[in-house]
Amino acid sequence: MKPIQVPEGPMNFRDAARRSTLATVKIKSVFLQQAPLRVPDFYYEFFNKEYVSPYVLPTSDSYEDRTGSASGVLISDDGYIITNYHVINGADKIDIILSDRRSYAARVVGTDKSTDLALLKINANSLPFLDFGNSDSVAIGDIALIVGNPLSFTSTVTQGIISFKSRNIAQSTDRWTLQSYLQTDGVVNIGNSGGALVDVSGRLIGIVAAIASPNGVYAGYSFAIPVEVVKKTADDLLNYGQARRGSFGMKISEMDAEKASTLNTPIVAGILIDSVETDGAAQMAGLTSNDIITRIEEHPIESRAQLSEFVARSSPGQRVRIGFVRNGKQHKTYLTLQDGSIITER
Repeated sequence: MKPIQVPEGPMNFRDAARRSTLATVKIKSVFLQQAPLRVPDFYYEFFNKEYVSPYVLPTSDSYEDRTGSASGVLISDDGYIITNYHVINGADKIDIILSDRRSYAARVVGTDKSTDLALLKINANSLPFLDFGNSDSVAIGDIALIVGNPLSFTSTVTQGIISFKSRNIAQSTDRWTLQSYLQTDGVVNIGNSGGALVDVSGRLIGIVAAIASPNGVYAGYSFAIPVEVVKKTADDLLNYGQARRGSFGMKISEMDAEKASTLNTPIVAGILIDSVETDGAAQMAGLTSNDIITRIEEHPIESRAQLSEFVARSSPGQRVRIGFVRNGKQHKTYLTLQDGSIITER
């Protein structure tokens, strides 16, 4: 093994922190609603509302404005901002506050509930923004910074490591949702939603989306949407106003030791095809029930989370190489994704 090369001088993340704080914005979402009996604000933050519904108490006859505060990331110098869908969903007004305290009204370019992402636009130019990194090249143990506006503290930077990749934090559902997240141990709290996860060079590698917590306060782990999903979704929202994903046309489950024993196969990691849709992409490619998908293009596929991330990054009409196992033998086929996002789980 080669010895670890320790850089000369003190290690710091000053440049990455400077770049990312300049490009991270505060988002104030105003919701005009019937005045509710008060509930704790943290019920409305984090825990993607695709999976955990907000707690709502009976309402009164009066109306009031409720303001939520969160984060977003500038991804272009002309004012495009990426944030979480749950940050702005249902908002009657969205204000953006830049790092230099200038304030702008934002319009919604497009939203995608399935990935919990939204693209906003403000009328401004020559703005600082973050370059996209590559979440595929990120490895467990890499240092990462989290930048946002937690607990009303603006432009706050915390540091941790990538603790896990392709972490599934979603509940199983027949409706396709992203299940693959970068897990970190960087400190995250209310207000960090939509903020930046960056590498030590200050490049964006994820958008903060959720925390693991029994009470809404940081308890050790946070989760970010991988930037490869962010890039694809943002491009779709800009060009089409909605996310466009490819469909495999199949029902699947995740391989484990019990399924491997039933199928008499040594393969315990992969995606088991339970059934294929008539005239769907999987059937047209020659795939059938009990086939085990183990690879798509150059990417090993060992879990539902990894497959869901591939779907989030795919487009209708895209032709992909599928590696699979049938009756103990390795095979490959080419599959052309159809329009939709049809992968359901048993």
